[in-house]
Amino acid sequence: MDLSLSIVSFPVDEQTASDMTTLLKELPAEQRTVLHPSLWRAADSRGFAVIAYTSQEELIGFAAAADMVGLHHYEWSLFVHLNYRRLSLGTALADGVSHALAQRQAESELVAFAGDAEIAAFMESNGYQPEFNEILLSAEPLPDNCLPEGVEVVPYAREAEELRALLSAGFDDTIIPIMEHNMIDPEREIWLLQKGHQLIATATLVTEESVLWVTAFAVHPDQQGHGYGKQFLKWCRQFAFQRGLTEVLLDVETDNDALYVYEKSGFQRIQTISYWKHRTV
Repeated sequence: MDLSLSIVSFPVDEQTASDMTTLLKELPAEQRTVLHPSLWRAADSRGFAVIAYTSQEELIGFAAAADMVGLHHYEWSLFVHLNYRRLSLGTALADGVSHALAQRQAESELVAFAGDAEIAAFMESNGYQPEFNEILLSAEPLPDNCLPEGVEVVPYAREAEELRALLSAGFDDTIIPIMEHNMIDPEREIWLLQKGHQLIATATLVTEESVLWVTAFAVHPDQQGHGYGKQFLKWCRQFAFQRGLTEVLLDVETDNDALYVYEKSGFQRIQTISYWKHRTV
């Protein structure tokens, strides 16, 4: 079979995006997230797709890679039509991604696959090894939620030093470049949970189509165990309701102690996402 592979930068043209959407139409929505559909046509997105067409101009597979925070760190995944998976097309797409990453002088990469138990053999045969797993959680928007007296949620207003200290305490210093990107990206809204004038917690909210993503969520270690995280997450669900959104999503590493907080706040596990990295010699 004659196939043609090409690399196209984001934003892709309307016809290519339509073909990619059609190829994924039978794939559950939560499994499509690793392929970054919200970025395919976004004017300011950084990324690319490696696309495979037949000679009859049928799209049968593609890989999508995104530099989501502008740090030359790419996350990518791929999908091949079930009828064409014995043609080593997945390997060809992965090779195309490697070529494009080298052209773009990428500093690092992660490969993500959602809910695919058979991916391990493919990834290992292409020189990748497992890095970590994340659990994707989902909750419905809440029509109402009352914060305790004296506690409020306010938009970020350039309290950079205080926010940096909270995130460093909740994660580590590797979160700082992401925080700085969130501060300048108009699509990302930083919110702060405060008691009086004390910063208790933070979350960055991102709307993708009808879904609200909760990212960079952190409660200061000194304030954990008082229910603030649960209250803030319920506020996020109410925020989604007010925006007319249909779902709230977040992901967390499988060994993160905060997992139980998310579940106590009404989030349910819907799938595990595996992340892979090139094997080092």
